Amino acid sequence: MYNLAIQTAMNKFTKLLFAMVLLCCISCEDSNDTTKTFEAKQETYSLPGDQLFPEGIAYNPNKGMFYVGSTMNGDVVQVNVENGESSLFSSGAGQSRTDVRGIKTDAQNRLWLCGGQENKIHVLDPNGHLIRTWDTFALFKSGFINDCVTDGSFIYFTDSRVQKIYRTQVNTDAPGQMEEWLSFTDQQIPYGAGFNANGAALSSDGKYLLIVISNTGKLYRIDTASKAITEIQLNAALTSGDGLWLDDKTLYVSRNANGQIFSVVLNENFTQGTVGTGFGQNLKFNTTIAKVEDYLLVLNSQLNLRPSSTNPNPALPNLPFTVSRVAIP
Repeated sequence: MYNLAIQTAMNKFTKLLFAMVLLCCISCEDSNDTTKTFEAKQETYSLPGDQLFPEGIAYNPNKGMFYVGSTMNGDVVQVNVENGESSLFSSGAGQSRTDVRGIKTDAQNRLWLCGGQENKIHVLDPNGHLIRTWDTFALFKSGFINDCVTDGSFIYFTDSRVQKIYRTQVNTDAPGQMEEWLSFTDQQIPYGAGFNANGAALSSDGKYLLIVISNTGKLYRIDTASKAITEIQLNAALTSGDGLWLDDKTLYVSRNANGQIFSVVLNENFTQGTVGTGFGQNLKFNTTIAKVEDYLLVLNSQLNLRPSSTNPNPALPNLPFTVSRVAIP
């Protein structure tokens, strides 16, 4: 009887140990799922809507999704980077939004939207629900909120018509207060007609903010600590510079009217850059870009065919609107 009791106890212990091991394995598998690497498997991604005219793109590596926003109705569409399936992520009409330009995700999987001529900044939760909107015209007399970039602590916003840059915190559960972080003069960064400050990028250590001026093709470095502004000396102008992507010391510049991407090899302190040969085929007024592994996802906006007050009856866009997967040379 004594031996039987011992055997029974051992059997229970063995079953318990097995259950614990099984649970541990399941937990490990779940943990591995969160670090899954997604692949950009399609050369071209089709986007829904014959009047989308998208401008901004952002990739979320945690979800394997990229997002694009419409300049016509404020909708945000999400696309699976592996199979190309798309769906409405956030309705512009449902959130009183008609224009989306630059887009970025943060470490909390929130999505930040630049409101362009609406002069608003929006932030959405991971499910597409509106968390908050800032009216930057009412706050700062802004002109055109164009692009944004984050270093994990702050997110910065460019203004294409007013010589200002705005900023708020992103390393808190709730977004911080929006501030007019920097105001500058023509002596520091000259502004002219059309689009001025456009795409933005940050050095990996967050020390420098880089911005491109579309109409002059100039590139500037802003020290995020001192706010000192330095023109980056280039061997060639980057006119029509739109979206930026910085990978260590190589800056990729999407030049919309040129229909290509150009690399700029920067020196150690980001004061000089060598512009390389353009790459990318059959791009259609490419605006912003995102990086997935060894590829750039390039948004074919066709904004040059978007109806406007100065171009009320343009040629019809080539449908569907698309995002191109472009190999990095």
